[in-house]
Amino acid sequence: MLTEETQYNATARRILGAARVLFMQRGYRAVSITDIVQAADVTKPTLYYHFADKEALFVEMSLQVLREMQARFDAAIDAGAPLAAQLVALTETMRSADDMDSRMLRHEIREHVPPARQQQIAEAFLAHMVAPVVAVMARGLARGDLIGRSSHELAWLFFGFAEGFYQHPGTDVQPYQHPIEAMSTAALVDLFLYGVAARTPHT
Repeated sequence: MLTEETQYNATARRILGAARVLFMQRGYRAVSITDIVQAADVTKPTLYYHFADKEALFVEMSLQVLREMQARFDAAIDAGAPLAAQLVALTETMRSADDMDSRMLRHEIREHVPPARQQQIAEAFLAHMVAPVVAVMARGLARGDLIGRSSHELAWLFFGFAEGFYQHPGTDVQPYQHPIEAMSTAALVDLFLYGVAARTPHT
């Protein structure tokens, strides 16, 4: 079941912040409790007072990241704006989230989190990341701007597109950069909406 956000005190928030930086930079396996307590400037007993173990800390960090992304989406999207403008806002928000790599996060969750907690995070992902995009697509369908697919199908297509065509900040492997990364967000949204085929079908 999806749980409500836990209210943490300043020390717990500092631990979560330190863990987030380390997990996002190195991945789950490469980060130790010692690394986290050193980065957070706390003792191990203090960490264990707030979080049962590294797995529990990683799960709560993941939930925190997803809640923050929903807040960013909600702040960026104007429900009354044209569809393209809403998609630009979504894409800009994802591209500017240099403290989150959702592809890496999902991989680490699949590799290192047990099924019950995977389910908890999956529900959070649907609620906090997918639902705002589904809402945008539903408005597009209702206005007649989109056709042929359900709002959920369109949301997942958008995620696959948006995540696939930019390199997460910090990876900086120049020889493997996608040339499309240099495109403006508006151009990427135009590509998502209209593809690369000629707008007027050939006979």
